[in-house]
Amino acid sequence: MTFRESKPEGPPPQSERDHFIRCTICGKLLDVRDLGDVLAHLHGEEIEEEPTAH
Repeated sequence: MTFRESKPEGPPPQSERDHFIRCTICGKLLDVRDLGDVLAHLHGEEIEEEPTAH
């Protein structure tokens, strides 16, 4: 999985359901506004970090 720290891309959410993604492994819906829930749901996958500019 790759996570990037940036401003959201695309138009702002139009409804509550726009804040949810479906896990590609188990199908559970995750609220992307809850970082703790997203991080707890990685199924043992490592998070790939992009290099930061210094």
